[in-house]
Amino acid sequence: MRPEDPDLIDRLASEYVLGTLRGPARRRFESWRASVPLVDQRCRFWEDRLMHLAKSLQPVQPPAHVWQAIRERLNLSQARPARRWVRAFAVAASVALIVGLAALLYWRSVPTVHATAVATLSTKAGAPVWSIEVFGATNRVVMRVETPPARQPGHDYELWALPAGGKPVSLGVMPVEGSRTRELTDIQRAALADSPQVAVTVEPSGGSPTGQPTSAVVFVAPLRAVS
Repeated sequence: MRPEDPDLIDRLASEYVLGTLRGPARRRFESWRASVPLVDQRCRFWEDRLMHLAKSLQPVQPPAHVWQAIRERLNLSQARPARRWVRAFAVAASVALIVGLAALLYWRSVPTVHATAVATLSTKAGAPVWSIEVFGATNRVVMRVETPPARQPGHDYELWALPAGGKPVSLGVMPVEGSRTRELTDIQRAALADSPQVAVTVEPSGGSPTGQPTSAVVFVAPLRAVS
């Protein structure tokens, strides 16, 4: 699965919460959710949205002519077999609803992973280009494109932590579309903890070969702690 594809994440999260994602695909997605904060966030979005809808549902008794039409469509001439079929269908639907609500309640009881620091890198005109989320509890940083930036051939954008009184520390190459999740090293985590700002430079493809910026800063933004 690709953590840089937000549309795929959102689609799978909605299918997972609805219960239509099954078998090995569901088990793989559960592992993905446990390790990627963005996936967990989208799951919780759909859980909150669908739980609200589920609570508002009221039982509806179909009119008699609906059952008659079903019997005629299925060529069920005797009423008793039809009643058995309807009863079985109702029981199955009830079980599915109970299982679905139980799953939602379970996941709502799992602690939510929140960002501990955020930053928005914008153009001089104020248009956001990237949003940055730092998840201190899971040692990850999520870089998300807000407005796809232009990129010079053979070059990449690279994100840097700017620790007070220290040298810049690379946080990795930035995406030019979608999002990217990176696991932080001890050095990166310590640098972020002491950084009032993050910055972006233009580097050779794949990132700076020296471990330090090789060009001027093109974007800079304050890194704000989230309580």
